[in-house]
Amino acid sequence: MKVKFLYLLLCWTIVLIAGCKKHDYAEGTLSPLTFMENVRNLYNGSDVALNKENLTGATQLTGVVISNPDGGNAPEGLLIMQSTRRQKTRGISLALSTASSYKAGDSIVVTIEGGVLKKLNGALQISGLSDASIRKISSGNKVNVQSASSYSINLKPGDYESTLVMVKSGTINPLPLPTTTFEGNRTIVNGADSIIMHTEAKASFAKEALPATANFAGIVLATQNSSGATMMQIWPRSTEDITERIAPPDPNGPGLGKFPVLISGFVADAKGADGNYEYVQLLATKDINFEKSPMSLIMCTNGGGATPNPGAAPGAGWATGGGRTYKFNLSTGSVKKGEFFYVGGSNKRINGANSTNISDSKWIRAIAYVTNDGDGFGSASGGLLPNSGNAGGIALFEGTNVTEASVPSDVVFFGGTGKTTMFDATTNKGYRIMDNDHYNMKDATSATDQPFIFQGTNTYIIPHPTVADAGYFIKLGGKFNATKKTWETPRAWVFYLMTQSSVVTEIESADVTTLSN
Repeated sequence: MKVKFLYLLLCWTIVLIAGCKKHDYAEGTLSPLTFMENVRNLYNGSDVALNKENLTGATQLTGVVISNPDGGNAPEGLLIMQSTRRQKTRGISLALSTASSYKAGDSIVVTIEGGVLKKLNGALQISGLSDASIRKISSGNKVNVQSASSYSINLKPGDYESTLVMVKSGTINPLPLPTTTFEGNRTIVNGADSIIMHTEAKASFAKEALPATANFAGIVLATQNSSGATMMQIWPRSTEDITERIAPPDPNGPGLGKFPVLISGFVADAKGADGNYEYVQLLATKDINFEKSPMSLIMCTNGGGATPNPGAAPGAGWATGGGRTYKFNLSTGSVKKGEFFYVGGSNKRINGANSTNISDSKWIRAIAYVTNDGDGFGSASGGLLPNSGNAGGIALFEGTNVTEASVPSDVVFFGGTGKTTMFDATTNKGYRIMDNDHYNMKDATSATDQPFIFQGTNTYIIPHPTVADAGYFIKLGGKFNATKKTWETPRAWVFYLMTQSSVVTEIESADVTTLSN
């Protein structure tokens, strides 16, 4: 019994001693790696000497090189790298005398301890590094290219600086001539905002012809203008960064002339959900090859909460972008005089889900707009054309370079008559119209200029159908003289109620626009 008691006492003593021993929860080894965003966030207006204390015990950064010195369009002495973490891509520039030794796709580890985080001419970079600070892990790695609008880049420049970005369907302003080259600074217009594309004279593509519209990819870098203000630029790395090019029109060419295409009908409220089911029907008044003579179609919506410019007139008219205007480039395919064709959602159904497939009809442009931004501007949306409330609109333009000052080649408006988000007489902001069967750029009585909807006599609005979600095709029937380019009978609207089994001939006959001559 005494032995058993002594044994128990010994066990309890061991437990008590173990319990009294201090446990060090910090015995684990800290990672030597930090993250790009953590480093960028250290800068607060003055130089930062990087050390273990402000790097929380870390000493290194890892990422993939995106600069490409072989293309000749890279800042001298800068190695630019980026990394993606938790679906966020961030980058940094490294001042390095041997920057040209590294190629795009090189995976590297950089010892940044002892370096200095600073801004030089507006650009954030790490200086004080040597070639020994860099260790290359591998080559030929995939480089992530994120898509962003010029508006997003200018709104949050720190999120995009020193990363590889594509601005989709950007347009060059002013419109270049066929002889204009990349060299120098060119303004890319993308919705209501713009960004400068910079090309060094020594770049391999500096003397190439500049497109009017393209997808422009490149490294986003900060610089300072003559007044010292920071501005963002995009530096393409090579000619491969510029894709889906549309050449500028020949200034000596004939152009498309008046009314090359007419808006002849549309579906703003298909049966069921509208996402990717809205579309516009168009009628060609002449033969058109869109590869040689591109056009664009823009839809607008103007609910009080739609941004940018919520509750107000659109800041850049048809080119406002965001949740206000959405652009389709018509730059491929061709149509014949008198032929109906279509532009709109990618599902290509006549009346919403499970209805007749009309993909065999002539489609010049279709976008899955629920998940994809427009061609150059316009944010992804569950619906582009409003079903109620303030008026929506559809406008056609010759070319794809649409700005606030661009005048449509045809335009229609439908819906409510609220003016606040459509036209502001004080700022002269709004949606431009043109001379057609229902709108006039001058008041016929007073000869007063009235270039906007809801200005002067420009009040014609096709109403919304009184029954929502019924599946109406809005037929716009009139008679157009294709030789004289005049309306013999103005377009009138007819609400044609479709079913799930309706066929395309129903919306291409009876009460539709027709051509004479």
